[in-house]
Amino acid sequence: MKTKIMMASRKLKIPRKTNFWSVTPTPATHSKEDSIPMLIALRDYLKLGDKEREITRILNNNMVKVDGRIVKDRRFPVGFMDVLSIDTLENDYIIVYDRKGKLVIRQNAPGNKGLKLFKVVKKTIIGTGKIQLGFHDGKTIVTDRKDINTSDVLLMKIPDLEIENVLKIAEGDKVFITGGSHVGELATIKSIEVKKSSVKNMVYLNEGFSTIKDYMFVVGTPKYTFKTPEIEVISNDE
Repeated sequence: MKTKIMMASRKLKIPRKTNFWSVTPTPATHSKEDSIPMLIALRDYLKLGDKEREITRILNNNMVKVDGRIVKDRRFPVGFMDVLSIDTLENDYIIVYDRKGKLVIRQNAPGNKGLKLFKVVKKTIIGTGKIQLGFHDGKTIVTDRKDINTSDVLLMKIPDLEIENVLKIAEGDKVFITGGSHVGELATIKSIEVKKSSVKNMVYLNEGFSTIKDYMFVVGTPKYTFKTPEIEVISNDE
């Protein structure tokens, strides 16, 4: 489904006057507002073609993978922490937020090859000893591990989704801020204030600010750190 590029999500960091048409992301994984349609990712971000037909040709030739799996749909949505690979490019790419809350595509660190971080947003008991975990990107897995809770971040192999490590949210952890006035920043947890009411839990950071726990995405613990790209504030009128 086509849409005017002026109507695309304001979280996309793209020029609004270069191309007239965008596409509406398919309702698959990330929400419409928090995702980049594949056409926009390849055409406007990575500059792999000027025309929609050029991008369609790349996709039809099985040259594009998201989280290790081939994607052919130009409307397929990619979002925060997704890993994008293109056969003709040497490096993988990762989608993150910049410090203006825009979705950007950055080169992934070589040490992250074959790995991705998934934040647990839902935990459901589905049978004797079996638990279904739902992640921030819409994916799910079934596991017998009872030590995993919501807000935990799992380091998993892609595309098979095998758990390599569990990053618990705790004091001393390194986190990527996914919302609020400090979106796109890396910080270290100083303390966590647990509220007894329906008010959201607060997290205080060593860097001198605080924000709600919902915006915490753990990327490092004292024993392991997932390499995230440095995000700079770049002045633009997009």
